[in-house]
Amino acid sequence: MAQGQDRVGWVGVTTFAFALPWCIAGAGLLPPMAVLMSLAAFPVDARFWRPRGFSLPLALGGLFLAWVGISYLWSPYDNPEQLPKTLIGVPLYLLLALRVGGLDGRWRTRCEASMIFLVVALGLYLLAETLTGGAMTHAFKIAVEGYDALPEADVMIYVNRNLGHAAVPLILLAGPAALIAYRAGGLIVGVAVIVLAAISAFSFGTEVNAVAFTLGLLAAISTAFWPRPMIAGIFGVVAGGVLVVPVVLPGLIAVMPEGLRDSLPLSWVWRLEIWTYVSELIKDKPLFGYGLDASRPLNGEMELAGYQIEMLPMHPHNASLQIWLETGLIGATLLTCALVFLGGRIASASRLTRDQAMATSWVLVSYVSLVLFSYGVWQEWHQAAAALAVTAVLFLGARKPAQ
Repeated sequence: MAQGQDRVGWVGVTTFAFALPWCIAGAGLLPPMAVLMSLAAFPVDARFWRPRGFSLPLALGGLFLAWVGISYLWSPYDNPEQLPKTLIGVPLYLLLALRVGGLDGRWRTRCEASMIFLVVALGLYLLAETLTGGAMTHAFKIAVEGYDALPEADVMIYVNRNLGHAAVPLILLAGPAALIAYRAGGLIVGVAVIVLAAISAFSFGTEVNAVAFTLGLLAAISTAFWPRPMIAGIFGVVAGGVLVVPVVLPGLIAVMPEGLRDSLPLSWVWRLEIWTYVSELIKDKPLFGYGLDASRPLNGEMELAGYQIEMLPMHPHNASLQIWLETGLIGATLLTCALVFLGGRIASASRLTRDQAMATSWVLVSYVSLVLFSYGVWQEWHQAAAALAVTAVLFLGARKPAQ
């Protein structure tokens, strides 16, 4: 067992330390690293796999993933590359979080230190990019990726997109990292982490990052006062949102005052058009959906503010709509039930600490905000980043009693 702990401990330290360059690069290479680290930490002790009772949330989550895979059979998108990324990647990300997050003693402390290093270093890098207008990323795009032929305005779009993605792991990890630092007596470090995350969230023209940070912070503060009720309530709201968003969103968009709509940034007006279009598509196949990755070929075009835009650019930029569109009522119901029972299980866990409850709220609310307002739900780069954040949340659990 000691050798197993050492192996997983080294995996944890290595994962957080070597995540830094991949986060700086826009987090696109986090998934392969997380998969490799998960395989390196793969449990060989039979006791890990011994059933500890029936887990309804895990069973429902597994059924949801299975249904996602089955839905590819009727998808109009004929590229199967998303199948292994989702059906194999998601379980391996979860396994990595459970293995490293389950460490205790000196190896947990070492992994916590490695995670704090990642968060502070990434935060300082993004601060430097904020102050210099993305100079380092801009230079890399020109010198290495060959963007010198593009107009400067187009180059900066790619620069800000890269930096906005790089800020996502920082935002997700900031809450748990700050609480871990505070628990260890590092109040100043904890405050610095939150400040760095806030600066990054409100930089690079990525409004969804600012929304995710703000809502995550508010959720964590509220959970400090009512830990278990807030956990159950947040999971319940998220689960309910999966089911009802496609039902209520079109009506809300239809009655939105013109003045309010005109005051929104163009990117958010575009989102409203996407959501309206997708809501109409859902009505045609509400039970089974169109199948995995069907969002890609179901595109259309329209004119908005003098620009010719896509009505469904790769995905609906709304997790609930994407789940309904591609997996239908069956997929949405399975995910809703999994979230409800998972929230109840976490809220009633005997070893749940206040800090862990706050971190759970932070990660859940900020992550849901990201996929509800912007990123595609199957994108593996933010799934891998979420796995790192879940690992940090597990670090905040009650220490195991000494043997």
